[in-house]
Amino acid sequence: MAQTGIHFQPPAALSEVIKHFYYIRTPADFERTVQHLAPNFEVMIVFNFGVPLRLSFAQAPVGQFTLEQTGLLGPLRKMLNYEVLPDTDLLIAVFHLNGFYRLFQQPVDHLDDSVLNDPDILLPEACCHQLWQVMRKSSSPEERVQMAHDYIGSFVQGPDTNNLSLQDVVHYFQDSTVAPVKALAADAGTSERTIQLRFKKYVGYSPKELLRFLRFKEVIQHLLQLSPAQDVDWFEYIHEFGYHDQSHLIKDFKQYLGTTPQQFIKKLREQGFCVTRPGSHYS
Repeated sequence: MAQTGIHFQPPAALSEVIKHFYYIRTPADFERTVQHLAPNFEVMIVFNFGVPLRLSFAQAPVGQFTLEQTGLLGPLRKMLNYEVLPDTDLLIAVFHLNGFYRLFQQPVDHLDDSVLNDPDILLPEACCHQLWQVMRKSSSPEERVQMAHDYIGSFVQGPDTNNLSLQDVVHYFQDSTVAPVKALAADAGTSERTIQLRFKKYVGYSPKELLRFLRFKEVIQHLLQLSPAQDVDWFEYIHEFGYHDQSHLIKDFKQYLGTTPQQFIKKLREQGFCVTRPGSHYS
């Protein structure tokens, strides 16, 4: 039998905090597989109600980390690999750019994005584990998502006036004629240094890192649209996406995916690849 994957949209009250919920469940006769999630700048809380979830980053073997109940991931600067086994039962809450801060009131750049974090270490009490205990009493995805809505909604803080200018930042980075930090500073009536510090605090990326990441994400999205038999003209990608040369493109593949472009295409055609869904303020 096949894996079940369902997206749930958050209620209006949480629409600026939670990007979406994603539910993964497999039957007892499911055949083990390893799946891959592209780097992204969202933070995710994972609630595990099934078998232990084994994870790794980039080219590290699956099993680098094991998630038993709850875990915090992101921002993902490297590809995430995760093992899907029979009786997998996961609920993932994916945050918007500043959603993590509004729930945890902790700067994103304080997270160690190279490990699996315990979300309750960042909170005054074991709130995520308490929520996990409540949700595990139900086997219904819909009921669990509603419980998460209610619980998260009771802890979320109102928007910080300092991060409002980050709600729709990405369009500044997608226009090559615009100096994004300068434009954001002008629109917010503040200094460029302040904008840079806000990015690190609320997003976890510097503006320069975000610009580099968004370009690479476009490359991946373009590659995902190719047919399996279609050849890849890497020099066309270098020219179209503004890379200096082939070594510049290879450097980004190794940075984010831990592999070369050719090895990535081979793996893509053999195993597939996942990217996060677009957000309401960015793609």
